[in-house]
Amino acid sequence: MFPSARRYVALAIFTIVLVMAVNLAWWVYYGRTEKLLDTQLSRRLTAVASAGAMMFDPAEVARLRAADLNSFARVTGLLERLRQSDSLAEAFILDENYTYLATTLTEPDSVYFLADLNGRFVDSAFFSRGISVLATPSYETGSIYLKSAFAPLADFSGTVVAVLGVEANVDYFDSLITLKRNLRLASLVSIAGGLFLGLLFLILQARMSKAEQQVFLGQTHAHMGRMVAVVAHEIKNPLQIIRASAERLARKSGADEAGYIVEETDRLNSIVSGYLEFARGDVSLVATEPPASFDLNDLLGSVRQHVTQHCAPDPVEWEHIDMLPSSGGGTKAFGHPRSLRQILLNLLLNGVEACQAAGRPIRIGLFPAVTDSKIRLTITDYGVGLSNAELKRVFSPFYTTKQAGSGLGLYLTRKLLADMGGTIKIESRKSEKTVVSIEIPREHGK
Repeated sequence: MFPSARRYVALAIFTIVLVMAVNLAWWVYYGRTEKLLDTQLSRRLTAVASAGAMMFDPAEVARLRAADLNSFARVTGLLERLRQSDSLAEAFILDENYTYLATTLTEPDSVYFLADLNGRFVDSAFFSRGISVLATPSYETGSIYLKSAFAPLADFSGTVVAVLGVEANVDYFDSLITLKRNLRLASLVSIAGGLFLGLLFLILQARMSKAEQQVFLGQTHAHMGRMVAVVAHEIKNPLQIIRASAERLARKSGADEAGYIVEETDRLNSIVSGYLEFARGDVSLVATEPPASFDLNDLLGSVRQHVTQHCAPDPVEWEHIDMLPSSGGGTKAFGHPRSLRQILLNLLLNGVEACQAAGRPIRIGLFPAVTDSKIRLTITDYGVGLSNAELKRVFSPFYTTKQAGSGLGLYLTRKLLADMGGTIKIESRKSEKTVVSIEIPREHGK
């Protein structure tokens, strides 16, 4: 994984963790608030129920159970004062059959209508020893939330004969609902804000990475320029000696090979001179080669012959190549033949090395096509191929997939083509096939 990719992953993880932590803190706060309010209401109701139970002595409870009307009136009055003083929804007394003995309801049923929901708490107040007051959880009835507490009422013998119940509206539920709604909105806003900030940071990070790459590329060019200047200067002197020796050999023996040495030495000297000029400043690599008219078929034939000789004794399988028609000036082109030859040799020899690296026979192709204004050349090989990640970096200086490569070949090839007004495109599939297409103006500058 590249450093920039690691930064993006780290940023995404940080943003997700931050948003989750903030929202978790909010919802923990909501849960604690809800629990705190419920606990406080439970304490209040149990205190009210306990205090209310002390208002009724055993004799009063006995008379109430005996359906004494005077007792019923007094108990009902006490329950009403209890309800009003503590802002209760209802206060009532039940017997063991969940029947109302007294209640503050204006039109009560004979049986406690929430017996199915709260019956187990009433039973606990009746039959469980050691229990004084019980509070129920909050429950919903109709459109409101309620909470109840039950306190036992005993006779002279200490036997629980009735239960006092107090019931209150859970009025904080509206506030909790509002709080929950606000928390949901805040969660959505925080997620959207996190995504926005993350996207903004990614944009800034991408721009910073691009600036870093440009700075690095500038430094790389400077170092490469100094390196090329030194290497080119050291090569030029031996080249002059080789050329002079080849000329003397040609005069003495008349061997054709000596002429080839002179020709290739001049070509290499011109290339080195071009790189030397490039190292001295931001100048074109073809500045030392004036445009000229040349025969494209002759150039392609020379390139194929050179590659075949270079690979000897290994055979080279050339894919079928349609030569350009010679009539009507079909093979004549105008441009930079020496630079174009250098480009084709570099790409074809790359293809040869790819086939050898894959352990396959050398199979390459060179397909020409000429229009009124363009020269299009397609180079193919069936070697190791390139992955998508490699294709993205293949033109970067000093990037190479070869163990002994310099990483400058394709970079300088694209630079040469750009100086010639041309383009290069590479398509490849790993372990299958690589196709390189180059296109240059037929007449330089047009």
